[in-house]
Amino acid sequence: MTGEMLAIQADETRTQFWSQHLQRRVMRLLLQHDEPLFRRQFRHFFVRSALPPIPLLQQYDRYIRLQTLSNELLDDIMPRIRRQLSLKTSHTRLREEAPTRGDIDWARTIERGWSSSPGLPPLQFETRLRQRTHDTPENLLTVAILLAYRRELQAVVNENLSDEDLDLRERQLFANANARVQRELAAPYARSLSSQARVASIDTLMQHVTQHLRPGPNPYRDLLAWWQRFTQFRTGRADEQHAMTLASKREDEKTDAWLYELWIALECIHLFSQEGAIQPQDIEIVTDALQCTFTWRQQRLRFIYNRQLDTSTTYQPDWQHGPATRPDYTIERAQPLEIRHQGALIWREPSFVLDAKYYLGGTDPTNTHAPLKKLLGDMTLLGAHTAALFFPQLPEPAGETQSTRIVERTGQQYMQTGSAQQRVHLYHIEPAMPLLHLQRRLRAVLDLAVDVLPERPAPVCEGMCLEARTVNNSGTFLPANTIVCPKKHIGELGNDHVPRQWYAGMLLPGRCARYTRVPDGYGLYQPRYLEPR
Repeated sequence: MTGEMLAIQADETRTQFWSQHLQRRVMRLLLQHDEPLFRRQFRHFFVRSALPPIPLLQQYDRYIRLQTLSNELLDDIMPRIRRQLSLKTSHTRLREEAPTRGDIDWARTIERGWSSSPGLPPLQFETRLRQRTHDTPENLLTVAILLAYRRELQAVVNENLSDEDLDLRERQLFANANARVQRELAAPYARSLSSQARVASIDTLMQHVTQHLRPGPNPYRDLLAWWQRFTQFRTGRADEQHAMTLASKREDEKTDAWLYELWIALECIHLFSQEGAIQPQDIEIVTDALQCTFTWRQQRLRFIYNRQLDTSTTYQPDWQHGPATRPDYTIERAQPLEIRHQGALIWREPSFVLDAKYYLGGTDPTNTHAPLKKLLGDMTLLGAHTAALFFPQLPEPAGETQSTRIVERTGQQYMQTGSAQQRVHLYHIEPAMPLLHLQRRLRAVLDLAVDVLPERPAPVCEGMCLEARTVNNSGTFLPANTIVCPKKHIGELGNDHVPRQWYAGMLLPGRCARYTRVPDGYGLYQPRYLEPR
């Protein structure tokens, strides 16, 4: 019993870790590749967790905190503080010789002269010196916060991130922020307070400043609020406190599953960027949809992640009263081959469909059966032949292969000649797997996509008239005037048997007949579009 409880507790801890890792990784990828999308489509909500601190997640917290809150400090709060620096005015009484620094107090000077040397002009003067200094709690707090902020910047750059090093753009971003902080600390008031600020307690200064702030707009009040957000900022789930996290527009138990889908899509975009396979103008991100065109193995493809029902750029269902289909992802050629007649779609080359299921319960292979049934149904409705299915809890593949297993027919039973066999490749992809390992797996998926989306030949008519005197083993003659039409743009074994009455004109040696209304064999055998002779 104790062993079972420990196993359950370990599973819960792993699930919580995966959940937090998904949220932080998704946020970093969004900030790295499309920050406007992050600010426009995601929002805050409150959740709970008892997950203990994890070093990797703390690093992500620091990274995202600096990315998210730096602009507010450097672009808004600090310029207003420089314009409204807090000053402390003091008056000191001095006894000076000419020339004096302070204002001469003639009454005190004359009174002292009569008492010490009557009848002689005074050689020393009683003065009052007015002094203004920047040595105030508000300014000391500002310098202390700038020093702490700079330490956070340097820690991110020096420690890097455990899963992936900072890229050049991210290092430049932090280097630019560090240079701006250095300029702030080089101001005269900051240099004079630097030594005090290094040993000062920010919490004590905050209490003192809060008690003496005047009502009304004040940059120091904004600095206090910013520092509280900065120190309390935690991504993921928090215990009894606000936290920043990601949520779809659906607030239900499927949030982690949605993040799993989004994470895989963003990791694909990240891989395209690393490989130089994509340009910024190739990415299109709108509400509930992300798609991009990219180049892989010298082939131009389109990647689509869509939360709606459009699974390809020109998706048209061909089933009457059929259910809706929505695989999580689709990969197709940038210019899919289509055959149309009078605007109606007759044939479109099949896409490569992918699905991701964040199932954490059950055991393998039972937990894959229901998603496989759904995906095979989607493939049938879409006319797709090959698909990939991602699971976080699958066994690692053996040897050098990247897929755990392939679901396909054995081939021992009869299959219709020319019909493509359906295959589903199962891949183990979990949130905590090392980035290099993950990218090797994604490369294998993209290589498979290129293999199943070849450059297809242009449709041409290659119809051949069968010899009418041919007799089969059962003694039956072929129907008269039967024509075989190869469809090489569909597949090497794709052929249609077409009666000659659907053709116009006369069959001449070395030439192929033409369809009556579809020129040069375009498309499949579609008698409803043709008229008999």
